[in-house]
This record gives sequence, C-alpha cells and structure tokens, in this order.
Amino acid sequence: MDLTSFIQQRRPDWRRLEDLLRRVEGSGLRALDNAEAVEFGRLYRRSASDLNQAQTFVSGDSTVAYLNDLVARSYLVIYGRSKTDVRALLRHLFWGYPAVFRRYSRHVLLAVAIFLAGAVFGYVALYFDSDVAKAFLLPNTASMIRPGEEEDADLTPPMSSGQIGLMTSFYFANNTSVCLITFALGMTFGVGTAYLLFTNGILLGGLAVIFVRAGQFTSFCAEVLPHGMVEIPAVFISGGAGFLLAQGMLRARPWPRLQELARTGKEALLLVSGCVPLLAAAAILEAGVARAPQGFLTNAFKLAVAAVVALLFATYVLLLGWRKPGQQKGTGLLESQAPSSFVDSGSVEAADAPA
Repeated sequence: MDLTSFIQQRRPDWRRLEDLLRRVEGSGLRALDNAEAVEFGRLYRRSASDLNQAQTFVSGDSTVAYLNDLVARSYLVIYGRSKTDVRALLRHLFWGYPAVFRRYSRHVLLAVAIFLAGAVFGYVALYFDSDVAKAFLLPNTASMIRPGEEEDADLTPPMSSGQIGLMTSFYFANNTSVCLITFALGMTFGVGTAYLLFTNGILLGGLAVIFVRAGQFTSFCAEVLPHGMVEIPAVFISGGAGFLLAQGMLRARPWPRLQELARTGKEALLLVSGCVPLLAAAAILEAGVARAPQGFLTNAFKLAVAAVVALLFATYVLLLGWRKPGQQKGTGLLESQAPSSFVDSGSVEAADAPA
C-alpha cells in the first residue's frame, strides 16, 4: 500500500479518535459512554499500529508527527496517573481505614497481648527486685528519672512555639522509626516484631514502677496518656501489620508463597499507613500537652485531654466505616477515570508507546 492510499484509508479513524480525545482530555474517560469507551480503545490500538507502519514509509514525514502526537495524547489519557482526589482521600480516612483496622483486629490484638505481657513483666520485676531489674531491663538513662524531686517544676516556663515545633518533629521522627521497624521485622516470621513489642512493654511497666514508688503515679499518667492514647495504638497497629507479613510467609496456600506474601504485604502496608496521622497527632500532643509544666497545664487537664483523645480514637475505629462495600464508593486514593465496562472488557491492551 502506498503512503497516499494509506492516509486516505486510515484518516477517518484518526479524525474520530481526535473527536473523542477532545471530549476526554481534561474530563477523563468517564465522559464517554460504554460503547464510546470501547471504540476509543480500539482506535487507540489501531492508531498505534498505523504509527509503526507510517514510520516504515518515510522518516520525519508530517503524517508520522501527527500520528505520534495523536497516540501520545491517547496514551496519557488511558495510562496517565490521575490527580489525587482529596475527597476520596478523606473518604478513605474516615470510612475505609476503620474497616481495614477491624478486618485485621486479631493481628492488632495479638500485638496488644504481647505488649501488655511485657508491661506486666517489667512492672513485677522492678517492683520486687528494683536494682537488678533496672540494670537488665531498663536503659541507663532510667537512673536519671527522679519523679517528685524537681522542686521548681511548677515554675518552669512553657516552651515557645519554635521549641514545640522542634520537639514535635523529633517525637514524630522517633516514633515513626519505631513503628516502621516493628512493622518491617514481621519479615523475621514475626519474631522481631514480638520482641520489640515485649521490650517496649517492659519499658512502660518499669517506668510506671519508678513513679509509683515515688508517689507520682498521677503525674506519670498525665505525662504518658495524652499522647499515649494514639501513640501506643500506633505501635499496636504496626505490630499487627508485622504479624500480617509473618502470616503471609508462614501460611500455606494453593498458590505460591511469594504470591501470598505480595498480597498480604499490600494489606499490611494499608494497615500500617494508619499510623502516620496517629503519630503526627501524638507528636503534637506530647510536645504541646504532655511536656507542658504543671504551672501551665495541670495534671487534671492533661488527663481530661487523654480521655477525650481515647474516646475519639475508639469512636473512629469502632463506629465508622460500617457501610457495605457495595455502598462505599471511591475509597481509593487515586480513582481511575475509566468506566468499569471499559476495563472489564479488556478493550485497552498493551500497545507500543509513542515514538
């Protein structure tokens, strides 16, 4: 076929594809009905094939440039990443994630049990044999903690906004690293995750004993609970995500173990992603509330903040997101613009990228 006949024969399809492109560029493939979406996929594949053929006739011809532009625009419409839908993000945070949390609540409860076992062990060990337990169970800096001995604690001025911002960043970075390590150690078949949960529980139980012996248990609660009501659950969630990874490595399935690990890994990442807003809130509460001196924020106020935070968290994970999957739309962070029939019918197949 000569170039002139080729152009005359194919030109109607190119014009039709151009017409469809004008409708979908800027508004997405949802601007087309099902039949037009299928037609768009067919014309795109044909134009990509025509581009390859045209390149064999002559290099640098205006027809080649025209087809290259046409195919490139179509490629971007079909395969280009859509913009983040803020409303979809909010729907996921308020409706999608609580459902994910409850779906893997058994993994999270396992993390809670291990952490509490460590806390009880640390409390009992330090309560009955303080010197030996401090030497083996707590970090060296624990000896510097002397609750009730800071005579001028009530007169300490509150931190400036700059100091609060600096401490918030520090707390967030530190707590995030702990949660990510706890999650990643699920790849040790859950052993590393369990170890970190247990040792962190020991630390909390041991510190509680130090404050109890000094008659400062209320101060201990006031300094731990305001941020702990979201920080500690974040640790539990990262532990649950780590155990989910371990499950993917251990559980036998009809399909390959690597495929099961890939599937559970995606779910584990989705679960642990909920730690980010929790840790951000915890860092703000720790720097702005828990570490505020008594002369600025009383223990009673701090405990009231902790109670409100705990109530909000419980409401979030237990009451939200109970709609049925068929009633919940657009929970993904990035929504595809292609109609379902367009995708399901397999109309768009892999084609050569534009030259």
